[in-house]
Amino acid sequence: MTSTDPSDTPPRPAPGQDPGEAPGPPGQGGDSAPDIPLEPEGSPRSAASDELDEGRPVGPTPAADFWETLYGRRSIRRFSDQPVARELVEQVLHAGIWAPSSCNYQMWDLVAVDDPDVNAQLAGLSLQMGNAPVNVVVSYGRDFSEEGFANVQSASALIQNMSLAAHALGLGTFWITQMGDAERVREVVGLPYDRLVIAVLALGYPKSVPRRGPRRRPLTQVAHWNHYAGRAIPSSPDPEDWPSDLRAVYQRARVLNGLRHNKPRPWELRALETALDRLVPEGAERAPDPEAAPRWLDVLPCTGILTERLSQKRPGFRFDVVEHTPEVAAFCAARPRPKGRALVWDAGATGPEDDAYDVASCLYRLEDLRADERPRLLADVVRWLRPGGRLLLGFVNQRSFHDTTERLRRHRGGPRGVEYVLSPDPNIGPFQALPAEQVEGLVRDAGLEVRGRLGLQAVPQPEEIAFRSRNFSSRNQGLARGAGRVLSWIERAPGFQSRRGRFQYLLLEKPGHAGS
Repeated sequence: MTSTDPSDTPPRPAPGQDPGEAPGPPGQGGDSAPDIPLEPEGSPRSAASDELDEGRPVGPTPAADFWETLYGRRSIRRFSDQPVARELVEQVLHAGIWAPSSCNYQMWDLVAVDDPDVNAQLAGLSLQMGNAPVNVVVSYGRDFSEEGFANVQSASALIQNMSLAAHALGLGTFWITQMGDAERVREVVGLPYDRLVIAVLALGYPKSVPRRGPRRRPLTQVAHWNHYAGRAIPSSPDPEDWPSDLRAVYQRARVLNGLRHNKPRPWELRALETALDRLVPEGAERAPDPEAAPRWLDVLPCTGILTERLSQKRPGFRFDVVEHTPEVAAFCAARPRPKGRALVWDAGATGPEDDAYDVASCLYRLEDLRADERPRLLADVVRWLRPGGRLLLGFVNQRSFHDTTERLRRHRGGPRGVEYVLSPDPNIGPFQALPAEQVEGLVRDAGLEVRGRLGLQAVPQPEEIAFRSRNFSSRNQGLARGAGRVLSWIERAPGFQSRRGRFQYLLLEKPGHAGS
């Protein structure tokens, strides 16, 4: 991407060249533009000069240190209802247009929406556009600078300028890329077809501001000199493409930094609670003496959301967690009440004791391990359980609607890659639904005995349909809900859930008896 700022120092003329002469024929010399003579200060402005912007602020500018602004900016997810004066909005927009653009074409157009009715229409396309009093729709020329996505890069530079300016002015912003149908966004705000909507910037006064920004990967991991010398985090959702150490690094970064990954999904929690009631009914009463309570180990809980729900529903147990890294283990172990111990699945770290746990749970974690890691994990869980101890194993059935949903999503051209795998929410990292017979073979080889089976949710649940279709048009949302009602009748067929249920649970037992 190249750019030219009118405030840049003009290039020196070549020897013998008139200083007022252009440095070369039009179209040559990169993004250079011919000098524009400036009028003497105080002279009447011509009509032509009214078409130019000299890069001066359009309103009062607060004293703001650049570095404090850069490091202090936060993405704001909750805005107050206080309206934003248009003069302030214009200051933010003006800062935006002074960003660099490809070949200095500046083919952006901005629509600042502060009309509640228009914003309500935008919110109908994506809930993210329903949080702030102002939504700035950022568009760029549809057929300009497409090579190397320079159009998107140009618009992104503008959005970053606006975000920093808003923070300096005491405002907050949220950069929205999940707009639903971008063409509908364009139509709602009246942009012509040859404007391509790139993103929307929510703008307003923050209702709450994160006290600190997300932790960043250290510069030593992401910056290189002259030649790349690192190991890239895979983009594939296939577990076989992920070395265990890179998966651990990725999950650590996302769990500790990604707020939106720490939200429970009601359909998954309901399935888990049903499995608990049918397979592990004891422990629903709080233990009189927590120190003497039977022990439960949650294996690779990742975000700890399900650990927290397990401890709420089975307070008669004392909970510990084991994870890939100490940081994620500590994060998850802080969720139960009372707080559990944080243990690490690593030969060189403090792991669980042998023969120590009455119950273990491993929920949707075999799916993100490589094939050679799954037997090792189950063998270790067997070692950690006391004789007669039980393992509640949950996994996503490959013969359910899960893989069909994935194929449809890819066919529709939706978001792809590891972040968007429609695995049980929230899942972070690679994911691969498993055949039930493969899982049963693994547990059999580990020496575990099956004591119970349960299949649930053979069709998408109403809450999941509403969540997945939240950015659809009203008509398509209605069609999705109607299809869900029809499918709910199919789910009632005898044996259908046990064979086709998305969530499969096995209650497994380690042979032997305590004290044997």
